[in-house]
This record gives sequence, structure tokens and C-alpha cells, in this order.
Amino acid sequence: ELFKSLQTEMEPDILAVVMESATDAAEEELGLQGATADDAEVEHVRQVLEREIVSGQGYLARFAPLLKHICSSPQLYPCHRIQNAAVLALCKFMLVSSTLCEDNIQLLFTLLEKSTDEKTRCNIMILLHDLIIRFPNLLVNWTNKIYARLSDESVKVRSTTIRVLTNLILNDMVKVKGNISELAGCLEDEDPKIRSLTKLFFAELSKKSNAIYNVMADIISHLSDPETGRSKDHFQSIMKYLFEFIDKDKQAESLVEKLCHRFRATRCDRQWHDLSFCLSLLSYSEKTLKKLLDNIACYHDKLADTEVYSNFNLIVEKARKNVKSEDLLNDFETKLRFCHDKAGGDGSAGTDEILSQMKDLIIKPPHPLQLDRLELEAGRRRRVQVKKRRKKRSQLPELRNLSDGVSPVNENNLSRPRRVMMIWSCPIYRTILQVLRRTLTILRFL
Repeated sequence: ELFKSLQTEMEPDILAVVMESATDAAEEELGLQGATADDAEVEHVRQVLEREIVSGQGYLARFAPLLKHICSSPQLYPCHRIQNAAVLALCKFMLVSSTLCEDNIQLLFTLLEKSTDEKTRCNIMILLHDLIIRFPNLLVNWTNKIYARLSDESVKVRSTTIRVLTNLILNDMVKVKGNISELAGCLEDEDPKIRSLTKLFFAELSKKSNAIYNVMADIISHLSDPETGRSKDHFQSIMKYLFEFIDKDKQAESLVEKLCHRFRATRCDRQWHDLSFCLSLLSYSEKTLKKLLDNIACYHDKLADTEVYSNFNLIVEKARKNVKSEDLLNDFETKLRFCHDKAGGDGSAGTDEILSQMKDLIIKPPHPLQLDRLELEAGRRRRVQVKKRRKKRSQLPELRNLSDGVSPVNENNLSRPRRVMMIWSCPIYRTILQVLRRTLTILRFL
């Protein structure tokens, strides 16, 4: 009634202004109260999830001990359907409460590793994806167990693991460094579907800046370890695919230095071969080749091996396409040959002796003053050649002065073509020849 009375008494314009100001004030007050209410509501929901739904005196909390008992006693409950249902229910309970998740995470990974039912292992892997997103800090120390399922005997489990890790890594929920070599090994899996999934993962990962470059050294270090039991052919096939994503000169330059320093930590010939093969897959610019030459002390003693030496020769052949400095190429090739001969000899030459002898093999560039002298000498030779050409050209005008009765050139010393040219250049002879040609033409018609 009050509003109606005000509406009838006040003018329309004044009423609109009053209503607008009242609405703004109400919205500001409700906005402040709404933000505080939202925070309080979120905290209340979190407390309910932690203490009242699946734990404490909640109705569902009564089922948690039963589920844990069934999952931890597969001998008493050997039926796979019962085990699978109990695992699914337990994982969903763990998604509600962080306390329940922390208490049962060890049991969950034990089932993931030792369960004989592949369907159960696949379901656990799928639910671990949700648990990592829900409680990332609780599962950060269990990442190795997830990567370990990439070598599971079941194709379905391996495929599920790759899909889960692909989603988590591309969304930055799981660290890549340290275990990415396990994923790289799936590029040579016996199942073609898993190989295609792994290639799709690395293709998507390469779209992130420097993502593959940052883990390349770690992949090479793990896959070249002889304890992994990976064959040389598989290693080379994996590296050929991954090195296609290294397309920047700065990345290649930095990777060359890292790989050269890894030669010092190698323990067997197989690691020498793998590292030199990886170096041969890079594209070399002048800076990259100079970086490889500067670190020759890291691998000079490995050049006695025939395969290592052949890989470095491939590097030289590849560098000739992009490197314009012949001195740098010749210097590198000379040092490679020298180290190969010295290290492959009787073995009497030590490391210090070889490095000291290599200093004499350095092809030093000419001094700037020497370059100036060379340029001056080249300029002088060009000027001499220009003068000779001008002198030859200047003889024709002198031949044209024969009409004046002066002959600067002795005709007996000239060849026949030269004499013909001299006669034709003289105006008197040229006139006589033209008259004779016309006379012969007239006589021919008569």
C-alpha cells in the first residue's frame, strides 16, 4: 500500500531514480553477503563429505569396513564379480573423503598390481584418474605404480593406462619427467593399437613448447641402460620417431652438449653406440657442430669403436649440407680421424697425450692483417688483368689510322685473321671492297 501510494504521489521520473538507487544498494549488500555465504557453504559441504557421508556415524559409513574386508580377502571371496563390485564401491567411497582415501590407497594399489582379473585392474586404473584429479597431493607419490602398468601382461590394461596417462599428462596433473621413458617404450609395443595410441600422445605433447625436448635426455638415459633389456633395433626405432620433434637449432645445440657429457657416465659399448646414434639423428648448423667439436674431450676415447666412428662420420656428411665453413668441417674430420687412429692403436697414448697432440691439429683462421694483405694482392691481380684487356682493345683504333699512311703494326707479324681484320678496318680498303662487290653484282646480271 505504501509503494502504491508513493507511486501515485511521486512523479514517474523521480520514482524511477529512487527505485534504481534502492535496487543498486540491495544488490551490493546481497553481493557481499552472497560471497561470504558461498564460502561458508563450501566449507560446510567439505566438512559433511569428510565426516558424515562415508565416515563417522553416516549411513554409508557402515559399508566401508565390509568393502575393505572383501577387497583385502580375495581367498574368502574368489568370485571376480564380487571383487569387482567391491573395488568399484570402495573407490567411489574414496572419492568422497580424503581421510578414507588416504587410509585405503595402499590396498588399492596392491589390488592393481596383484589382482588376477584384468577387468578389475582396468576399473581401478580408470578410478585412479578421478582420484588424482580429486586429491592430487595424496597420490603424487604413487605415480610410479601407475606407470608400471604400462608393462602389464594384459593388452586392455596397457591400453587403459596409456589413455589415463595421456589425459593426466596433457592436463598437467602428473609429472612427465622421470617416468616418460616407460611411455616411450610403448612405441615398440607388440600391439598395433597401443603403438598408435602412444604416437598420438607424443604428437599432442609436442604441441607444448619444449615439452619433448625437456624429457629427451631422460628418455635416452633410461632406454640406453642395458638393464632395461631393450634391443638396439627397438631403441633406434624409438629415437628416430622422437627426434623428428627436435626441429629448433637451440634445442639441438643444447642436446648435443648434454649427450656429449653423458659419454663420461657410460658403462658399456652399447651405451656408446646409442649415444652416438642419437647424435647422428640431429640436424647440424655451424654452432651445433662447433659445440660438438668443443666437447670432443668427452668422447675422443670412444672413437676407437668402429660403430661410434661411423656414426660420427655420418654427422660430418650431414653437416656438409648446412655448414658453409670448410675449415670447421676439415678441422672436425681431422680430429675424428686422429682420435680414431690414436685410440685404436697399441693403447700406449693416454687421454692427456691425445688431447695435447690435437691442439696442433687446429686449423687456425688467418689473422685480420693477413686477410687485408690477401685482399690487396687479389685486387692488384684484378687490376693487372683489366689493364691487359684494355691494351688489347686499344689496338683496333690504331689499325683504323692506316688511311693516314701510318702503320703501327707490322703486317708480317700478324696472323691471317688479324690481317683481314686490319684491312677491313681501314676506310680506303673498305671502300674499294664495296666498289668491287657492286661491280661483280652488275656483271652477274649482264
